[in-house]
Amino acid sequence: MRKKLLLLTLVLLSAVLLSACGGVVRGTTWPGLAADETTAFLADLPFVYGINLQDGKETWRFSDRNDNKAQFYAAPVLTPDGLVIVGSSAGEHILYALDPSDLLADGDIKTPAVEWTFTGATGGWVASPLIVNDMLFAPNADGNLYVLDLNDGQSQKQPVQVIDLGGRLWAQPVTDGERVFVTSLDHSLYAIDLETYSVVWHEDISAAIPGSPALGPDGRLYLGSLASKLEQFDPATGQHGSVLDAEYWIWSTPTLDGNTLFFGDLKGNFYSFDTTTGALNWSVQPDGAITANAILQNDHLLLATESGNIYAIDKDGKTLWFEEVGGKIYTTPVTAGDLILVAPLEADFYLAALDSNGRQVWTFTPEN
Repeated sequence: MRKKLLLLTLVLLSAVLLSACGGVVRGTTWPGLAADETTAFLADLPFVYGINLQDGKETWRFSDRNDNKAQFYAAPVLTPDGLVIVGSSAGEHILYALDPSDLLADGDIKTPAVEWTFTGATGGWVASPLIVNDMLFAPNADGNLYVLDLNDGQSQKQPVQVIDLGGRLWAQPVTDGERVFVTSLDHSLYAIDLETYSVVWHEDISAAIPGSPALGPDGRLYLGSLASKLEQFDPATGQHGSVLDAEYWIWSTPTLDGNTLFFGDLKGNFYSFDTTTGALNWSVQPDGAITANAILQNDHLLLATESGNIYAIDKDGKTLWFEEVGGKIYTTPVTAGDLILVAPLEADFYLAALDSNGRQVWTFTPEN
């Protein structure tokens, strides 16, 4: 088991390194997924797709004809005015803002207009950016956090601030309204002041942090790492300590429900942790490594595993149902209305939509 998990992690790390050279093919790294009320947005290496949620049909697709090495797998981010922001992990490492309301004909394909681009990064876009008010906080694998003004009217964005944090920034930042928190693979968590963009504090936990922290109801930050520990941080000072030992590496971001955190590890364990008592409520082991975040749906959690299965688990750890989606699932599923969207690797399709009971509604595979 340990050798298998080590191989999994090496494959994931290698995929990102290869992408910088334009060498990734589908099946070696997972896609990025997001959705609004009508459309699923799938970033899958050479293309970003817009997919109609009603029938699973392609609405549009995007690729950069001027950068044939561009590859996408960071989850797209939607702005309040309807733009889709997505970055390339290879080629010229461009960050794009696409406008799905302005579709252009490209032969038989419809493609969204590019509202603006940012071309100043030197590394791949692995992490999704964070929108805070009118500002975009975009972490890049070159170690910089780029701050962009969404309302500056520029078609070629220039950063308001470039914050050099070092390491590889793979996870979306989070904010408590005063600070932005950024993790890196060089073992670090950074707190950035929202107004001054200065580093408030920086803590090293001696292990890579591939996921984002979660802000608990107690005001504390919780995050997992490849040290197989759940860490707790004071957001004002950075003072921290381990609160729970997992059985193996934690890749995903904890999911919060009231005073309870849910998270998985690469050995396939799924944990429920009480932030009030600081105690483990329970742990279960459905099957397969867990890299995706758990998501809340109504009164239960949805959990995806590397084995290609989706589990509905109640808050006491009992399995309500599970569905064999197929392939291998590393991407966090997304809920859109009554649908559960799943983007597996090594499956016969790119995207599947399930109903609230896990039954397949439709699948999406590009026609050409």
